[in-house]
Amino acid sequence: MPDTSPFPDALPVLSAGRHRHPRYGGCAMEWASLLAGERWSDHPACTHPLLAHLTRSVNDRVSDDARTALAHLVPTLVGLRSDDREWALEVAYVSVRHALRHAEPSDVRDLVVALLTLDRLLAASDARLPTQRRPETTALLAPVGPGDIAWAERFTRAMGVPRRARGLTRMVVEVSVATVAAAPHADDALVAMLTDAVGACQRLSGRAQPDAALPSAARSGARQQVPTWSGSAA
Repeated sequence: MPDTSPFPDALPVLSAGRHRHPRYGGCAMEWASLLAGERWSDHPACTHPLLAHLTRSVNDRVSDDARTALAHLVPTLVGLRSDDREWALEVAYVSVRHALRHAEPSDVRDLVVALLTLDRLLAASDARLPTQRRPETTALLAPVGPGDIAWAERFTRAMGVPRRARGLTRMVVEVSVATVAAAPHADDALVAMLTDAVGACQRLSGRAQPDAALPSAARSGARQQVPTWSGSAA
């Protein structure tokens, strides 16, 4: 039976940071560049830029043991991109949803502002009025104190709708990752955040959800340093 695995026979060790060559290891996005047949890079063209940024951030924040859980996501990142701004908004929305679940009380107001702003920006894509919230937004706000919600609503009204969402979405992702990384059980929470963000982009692209099973080649590549590398890399 032919091998239909998306992984090559040998993979660099999955590790934190940027790597000049596969022999020194590779992050999740460098793995994606390899699978896509692109030049070795942690910024491959095959993945949406904000989703790739989230992937690099999670890759670098989790422990070595937890990083192996990212391996099964790598094939789904290849070709997962679009110029539609809804993708960036959804990645940021997923990120802040996860952050709110793990936030310290002192961080809640800022995260609620981000959540409400993204909810408004996504209203047109959802075919709803900006004053109507997503059910997920309403559910997330349920445990938040009414004073914090009122403050965030006043702030977002005064701020208005941002003219440029690109800087906003990147900032929200960075703050959300930092918030979750500081929480208990951060490894599982960060992997869940990235998994949900990938799933959101897959839904936007019309792709099916990936099998959660971790390919054997990925398991060995994630845990063990590959002693030699025959592929080319710049």
